[in-house]
Amino acid sequence: MTTTNLATVSEAELSTRANPFPGADTYSWTRAFSEALALATGLLPLVTDVIASYVIRPKRYLTKARTETIHRLRPGVIVKDEQTGLHVLSVTTHGFAGTPTEYNERVRSAFDSPARLDSSPARVLPRLTTGSGPNGTALPFVTTAEPVKPTVLNTLLGLMDLALTEADRKRGYDLAEDMTVFGQTNRTMHVPFLRTITENHQGVPVTREVVDLVAIKGSNRSRARLKLHGLTARNIAFGVPTDMLDLVESKAGQPTLPEYIADPVVWVPAFADTLRDAFARPKHRLHGTAQAAAEVAAVQMQIIVGTDNPAEFHNTVFDPNRADHRRPQLDYPLAEKSTSDMRAVLREAKASGRITEPVRAWLAGEDSEPDAQPGSVTDARDRRDRALLGMAFPKELEHDREVARVLGEPERYYDSREENVTLRLRMLSAAIAEGYRTRWNPRLLDGTLYSSFIAKRGSLADRPDWRTALDQAEADETQLSDFLVTRGLHWLAEHGMVEADRGSADGQRGPGRRSGVSARNALLLKSVQTIALMREIARANDAGTPPRQVDEAGAPVDGTVADRIWFSVTFPKTGRAKKKVDDRPGASDSAPPQQPEKSPEQVLLDAQLRLVTSLSSELPQAFLAALAVAREAIAAGAAAGKPALADPPSYSVEVMEQALTRLKRDLGSMQACLSDMKGETEVTIDSVTEQFANSEGER
Repeated sequence: MTTTNLATVSEAELSTRANPFPGADTYSWTRAFSEALALATGLLPLVTDVIASYVIRPKRYLTKARTETIHRLRPGVIVKDEQTGLHVLSVTTHGFAGTPTEYNERVRSAFDSPARLDSSPARVLPRLTTGSGPNGTALPFVTTAEPVKPTVLNTLLGLMDLALTEADRKRGYDLAEDMTVFGQTNRTMHVPFLRTITENHQGVPVTREVVDLVAIKGSNRSRARLKLHGLTARNIAFGVPTDMLDLVESKAGQPTLPEYIADPVVWVPAFADTLRDAFARPKHRLHGTAQAAAEVAAVQMQIIVGTDNPAEFHNTVFDPNRADHRRPQLDYPLAEKSTSDMRAVLREAKASGRITEPVRAWLAGEDSEPDAQPGSVTDARDRRDRALLGMAFPKELEHDREVARVLGEPERYYDSREENVTLRLRMLSAAIAEGYRTRWNPRLLDGTLYSSFIAKRGSLADRPDWRTALDQAEADETQLSDFLVTRGLHWLAEHGMVEADRGSADGQRGPGRRSGVSARNALLLKSVQTIALMREIARANDAGTPPRQVDEAGAPVDGTVADRIWFSVTFPKTGRAKKKVDDRPGASDSAPPQQPEKSPEQVLLDAQLRLVTSLSSELPQAFLAALAVAREAIAAGAAAGKPALADPPSYSVEVMEQALTRLKRDLGSMQACLSDMKGETEVTIDSVTEQFANSEGER
């Protein structure tokens, strides 16, 4: 079998692909578009300012006569639909514009009908009505008849998200993942929805207003786009986290930045600039997000901004037919698809005589290594890993073209794009996982190679064995990034220290859930500790034990386990200083949003995460602390020439034995209850330790 060399990938090397994120437009053209839209439709500046903030290059839609001082929309920018009487604005917007709506007909069954006798008020959709101007004139936007409480809206958006998730599962493929490759081919249609939310600001009742462009056609596509940008529908209603925006920090004596910003006139241009910067900077904290959303950085969008029947607007606006989602069915998960791709590549290599059948079966995970060499578990895995690296990204041009033909890639020198690199990385990662105890998410390597890696004849073959690679990284830190991409990230994933789940804010909430790029960047900041951790993982794999934590000097710490929580604390996600952006005043409501009480689903998720942490980390640590004290007593007794419990107080041994007995019974009860908690809503956990503690407290 032939092998290949890897062209060194520099962490500082930027993508040669044109940046698909346009950034924010100038304030003057955005304002001019808002004023022209208000003039053409009668919509409130509150609404048109928000629509304008999402529009890319608004200048192209404007015209001005020589005799006029104001701009107007060009003919054809707004077109009337003769069937519905709706007036539709067609523009190019940022990909994070538009949200799914809880009023989508496809998910109505998720909510309680107000006609239902036992309906829950928090599950009933508020009544929609046509919006109006200051003088009561009907205007083409929708709102609710009454303001909505934050807790109710939070619950409704949660129910919508669950319902859309269930509907999305029926399509047979992951829509967000599909968009990372194919982008969005069908435009979505939206309507301005003025949300009015009753909040309590420092004891004063306040009605906050925020304009949301909700989907009439394409709720699932809108949700997928938001997901790729790291946002959710809740962010639009309750604010985008300020730490996602490159805003200048407040100076001394000035008001501090709020934790969340809900005014689109403020956060939309800031986020647009942040994404543009993040795409071009591999070390930017949102680089992985920008890479994921690149194919939907800009989208074609239709926005309903007028009607022939304003009074009935809220009823007729949902009349347009909902576009069917048509994609070739993928009837197996990403990991299965990716390993299938690698098996196809291996079959072609065998057919062309590049590898033998025993080698093909070994690399495909169908048989053991032919002519196995003596050595450790890590050595054997590493041989297979390095062979697969060379198969996915070979050195020889003829071999590479063979891989491209199997995968249906375009000619590498003309049209090889980032998604081709991404799909090969996923194919490689999934195939390598076949040789490990844990199958991780093959998205783990997404973004770790630059987008023109294939076109520039990049190769991952002829990598040194893991010991040599770590020795080289110790002598030259620039080699460490290569090792992490080709071996290290997989080693971490096997032990659950990192779990790829990018593209969703909720998905990355748990510790360790981050892109491979994020984990690699954090590891590169602590090279000594990182190299020591890699060697400790290799030792643990060969010994069949969990890896230990390593300190900053690189020394393993006995009695500890390197788990996901430790990794996230030791190698935190990296960030950078925020930059200043221009202030953009507008008619939109800039009041800081009050965060709603958590919905039952959110409370449950938090409780689940705390339970996992408590049982998997805190409880073992408490036991290890007690174990250390016991060993200390044994050592002290040996030094004194006596048994550790020689001549103790008469009651002490009995007290300890009783405590351990109670704990043993409670651990058994807890283990049994974990199974019950998977399928029952009401589970009782009785504890003899708790009963004993309560009885002691009552004395």
